[in-house]
Amino acid sequence: MSRLPLTALAAFEAAARHGGMTRAADELGLTHGAISRQVGDLEKRLGVRLFDRTPRGLVLTEAGRELARACTSGLGRMTEAFDRVASGGPLRLRVAAPRAWAALWLVPRLPGFLADWPGLRVDLDGSNHDRPAEMESGWVVVRYVRGGDPVPEGITLSEDGLLPVCAPAVAARLRQPADLLTGATLLHVHEWPDWSVWKAAAGLDALDVSGGLSFSDSVMVMQAAEAGLGVALARPSLALSALAAGRLVCPFGPLAACGDRYVLSAPAVGQARRLPLAFRAWLVAEAANDHRNLDVVALKRDGATQE
Repeated sequence: MSRLPLTALAAFEAAARHGGMTRAADELGLTHGAISRQVGDLEKRLGVRLFDRTPRGLVLTEAGRELARACTSGLGRMTEAFDRVASGGPLRLRVAAPRAWAALWLVPRLPGFLADWPGLRVDLDGSNHDRPAEMESGWVVVRYVRGGDPVPEGITLSEDGLLPVCAPAVAARLRQPADLLTGATLLHVHEWPDWSVWKAAAGLDALDVSGGLSFSDSVMVMQAAEAGLGVALARPSLALSALAAGRLVCPFGPLAACGDRYVLSAPAVGQARRLPLAFRAWLVAEAANDHRNLDVVALKRDGATQE
């Protein structure tokens, strides 16, 4: 049997998993050029293209997808075995999830899971790359899906609308949606149409959504809202902790449907080992509990609107 080029395979696997050379180089402690050369050498050795180079970046070919699945599965098992042998057996959980969901939803409640798994190592990758779930050997994968985009197979943890939220001091000046017309600062994520979607649902055609403060991600938008900088549109599942603690309030509705959702796409039940399976079950239970708590938030909002 020919000797496998393990260094090149590791470089290719990292590039496939991250969807590019730069983050693969950061992970492996190499340069972008070194990763590119390793992948190029592997393609020459195999005699096939593993990536199509497109204006939008690297896209795995059919041969690349097949090899990536095998590499991620094999290297993942090797890493787990190495960690267990080297450290005497502590478990390791790998989670890939969008940054906003990880920061606002998962991290605040993660101590509740870790309490039952002392000594557990958790690797959390805050990304939302379009990569096949089957590549994530040993990983728990949560994806953010915008309304109208194809939904991967899996369990929908939350299907969120858009809800106005702000700090209590800001809410004191707001009684109805029309109050947004008289000087309230709108908080945005760059180039997202959320406020346009919400104003259509509210029938507030006169609302100018071009101004306000704009941020690169929804974590900063939520932080800005808590700081009293203005009114944000929140996915209720991500704002639930802040609403329950009183750091944010919902001054009025409506909850505008947009079809956005967070989907637990891996691991499937039949593919999961004990730890990922336990974490998967915990996520589903937490999401179900959220649905009940969101009903309470909705009742409070509707009550405030009717006063």
